[in-house]
Amino acid sequence: MSAAADPGGRTTGFAHVGALYSSDEQLRDLLSPYLADALRRREHLLVVISAAAERVLRDALGGDADRIQWGGAGLAYNRLGRMFASFGDYLGERYRAGLPTRVVGEPASDISHDRLSQYLRYVSMACEVYGRYESPMLFLWDERRYPPEVLAHVRAVHPRLLGGGGMTINTEYREPIDYLTANATSAPAAPVDLDLDVHLESADGLAELRRRLRSWGATTELSDGDTDDIVIAVDEIATNSLEHGQPPARVRGWSTADAVFVRVDDHGRTGIPATTGYVRPPTNARRGRGIWMARHLADVLTTHNSPAGTTVAMRFPRSMP
Repeated sequence: MSAAADPGGRTTGFAHVGALYSSDEQLRDLLSPYLADALRRREHLLVVISAAAERVLRDALGGDADRIQWGGAGLAYNRLGRMFASFGDYLGERYRAGLPTRVVGEPASDISHDRLSQYLRYVSMACEVYGRYESPMLFLWDERRYPPEVLAHVRAVHPRLLGGGGMTINTEYREPIDYLTANATSAPAAPVDLDLDVHLESADGLAELRRRLRSWGATTELSDGDTDDIVIAVDEIATNSLEHGQPPARVRGWSTADAVFVRVDDHGRTGIPATTGYVRPPTNARRGRGIWMARHLADVLTTHNSPAGTTVAMRFPRSMP
């Protein structure tokens, strides 16, 4: 981490902070001074939080609330990968322009378990992904919404915590590689009734895979944009399976009323490091772009290593009409 926060709550450069609250009063008492300090220092504030938390903080700040950017075009998506990539783009623009910025984020109140797990993985990687931009990032967590086991994960992904006594070092924090490795999950089981099942022996089969993915998009009534994202992401992962795994690769797909799922398996036993695909690779990088691109086109992407081989599982939501 490139910078720290002192116990008085002042920030210098990048800081990765978690703030847990269990009442509206506690939220007000924790965040109002933090936000007021940023405004006093003429730092720009981007705050993307739940509607309920926003109401509490707006009431507490009064007229100063209008000096805060609440949400933002291009930053709130129904795809976690794209949302976190957009945060990086936004912070990069502010950093290059020399504009001091703080970000406050909070997961949506209706977030599902698999999406929350993915959200926590992204938060775990915040130092590596956003540290270069020197903008403090604070993530809010409403303890009333989560069971104790989830809150244990929350405490494990933030190097610092904001509490009643100010900013403190979090002794429960785990480095990203340790957190992500320890919390690896089993690959989601594919149903018996599949929409798509393609076996790839070599790169010669990729063109046919792309054709079948487009046909699947049409039959499942996906938008053109959703279909394009799936074709690009799955093609990148399948290509990686053939080049860096051990063929044959198998691509299976199925759909529900609100999402499309794809699982890509190969027999490679080297495995995919848990931190792969979160940090944008250099433009001249010869490797590492495929899984980064797929991770930021999918809503949820998980990697799984086992004695039988390697699996990449992706979930793509259907766009709202």
